[in-house]
Amino acid sequence: MKKERWQDAIKLVKENASVVENYSELLWNFGWCYFKLERMNEAQKYLTRAIRLSPKSYRCKFGLGVVYLEKKQYQKAESLLSEALEIKDNYITRISLALAYQAQGKLEEAETIHVNGIKLKPKESQRYEAYADFLSDIGREAEAGKMTRKATELQRIN
Repeated sequence: MKKERWQDAIKLVKENASVVENYSELLWNFGWCYFKLERMNEAQKYLTRAIRLSPKSYRCKFGLGVVYLEKKQYQKAESLLSEALEIKDNYITRISLALAYQAQGKLEEAETIHVNGIKLKPKESQRYEAYADFLSDIGREAEAGKMTRKATELQRIN
């Protein structure tokens, strides 16, 4: 997995399918391999099984949430990504949830996700960059420019 040899990982997991079905971490790995190969239906199947085994797993909820995001099933993505964010604050979960909101026209909610992320970790430049992208997407270019400048400033400091 760390070497991103997704096909090899899938082959290994398939050879040990009877064991995999009993462990959420292995199901997550299998689902993530399929996600990386852009095979969303298979990814959904294994990540759903992983959640059944570990209903409080951040990784499983995040993984299935981004699968739904890719499949343009935004309400399902929103629900799972919200749950994942409650379990663990994470930059990638935040921007994924903001994208799910944005795709549904829930711009206030999307903006709140970005702003709250910045409040939680004000020294992380990537949070300002993501917020700048959001602001630009909705036509608020002047504010987007300010956020981009803030991100650049933080990159120089860190």
